[in-house]
Amino acid sequence: MKNKLHIDNLEIMAFMDGLVFFSPVSLLIRTKAGLSLEQFFVLQAFLSIMIFVFEIPTGKITDRVGYKKTLVLSQGMWLLARILLMLSFFSGNFAVFMIEAVVEGIAISFSSGTLSAYLYQQYESDEYVVKNARIGNCGTAGFIVSAIIYAGLYHFFGLEGLLVATVISSALGLVASFGIEKEKHLKEKEVTEKKVKKLAFNLENTMIVVILACVSITFILINFFYVDKLENLGISEEWMSAIILGYSLIQMISEKLLKMISEKKYLLTFMLGFLTVGMMMIVFGMSDHVLIVIPIMLLLPLAVIVPEYIFDEIENKVIDANGLENYRAEVLSIYNMGVNLVEIIFLFASAYVSRAGISLSFILTGCTMGVIGVAGFVMFSKKIDQ
Repeated sequence: MKNKLHIDNLEIMAFMDGLVFFSPVSLLIRTKAGLSLEQFFVLQAFLSIMIFVFEIPTGKITDRVGYKKTLVLSQGMWLLARILLMLSFFSGNFAVFMIEAVVEGIAISFSSGTLSAYLYQQYESDEYVVKNARIGNCGTAGFIVSAIIYAGLYHFFGLEGLLVATVISSALGLVASFGIEKEKHLKEKEVTEKKVKKLAFNLENTMIVVILACVSITFILINFFYVDKLENLGISEEWMSAIILGYSLIQMISEKLLKMISEKKYLLTFMLGFLTVGMMMIVFGMSDHVLIVIPIMLLLPLAVIVPEYIFDEIENKVIDANGLENYRAEVLSIYNMGVNLVEIIFLFASAYVSRAGISLSFILTGCTMGVIGVAGFVMFSKKIDQ
């Protein structure tokens, strides 16, 4: 099955999805169209609500129509969302921005967990994690290319050029999605809807949600507060672009690292990964020394993403162990809803502790990562066969 580790259309789709040329100036897309900061935050909150509302319905649809069709549908919704964002920018109409948020929320909900479920169904256990990392690297490569090209596009064509280029890349991503291989057919099993709903309330799945939320929260801190740390160190925020490109390139080592890890060592690597991330975040929060902070900035995303890829397989194995493989997309949607709720709680808590400095959020999250890593190892080593 080695030859199946090269699904060109899937990799092309991931690369095109990473080409979001307006990403560095996404706020300007809204404010230059006449939206106030208050309206911008209302839009973001509305988008989060849309994702929460559509998670389970789209998960149910995915389990019925199949993963490939859902990936195509998701790409189509993303293209429509990009077109609506462009129209919103040109019109400056807040109502159009709201419609775009609805479509984007549906697109995110359809794509949420679908790629993971598709890859898990297509590949053997020893291939899944590496293939997942490769797809992630294709998206990262797209992001790097768009970040490099962004400056030239913005200089010569303005925000309009960035939007048009992103629409084109989304259209190419949709075209590539049609060529994705259809997933294997699973044998039908008798599983009740009641069992799926009950799944969300047990300790095991609460642990899964917390682990996924820890990963998501870490990337929130990286994406929003790295620049704050640079400013506290007296380093110009212009260096943030170099930091982003640096950790994006380093992050692409993940595929090579995962190839070196035996499948039997996945759960142990997950625990050690979370412990490492926890220590790095604690040191990052406490240190004000450039020679300590900058290396952590560059290495932290890689340290997070390796156990994240491994845990993707672990949560799918838990779904199998519970006899819910035919409801995989719906179960993954339930997990993602829980992650959204934990993120909301974290953001409100961070708003409170931010009075003591954002470093405290890094320290507390780092401590949580270490504890959760050990607890997850103990819990899931009894549940799945490694």
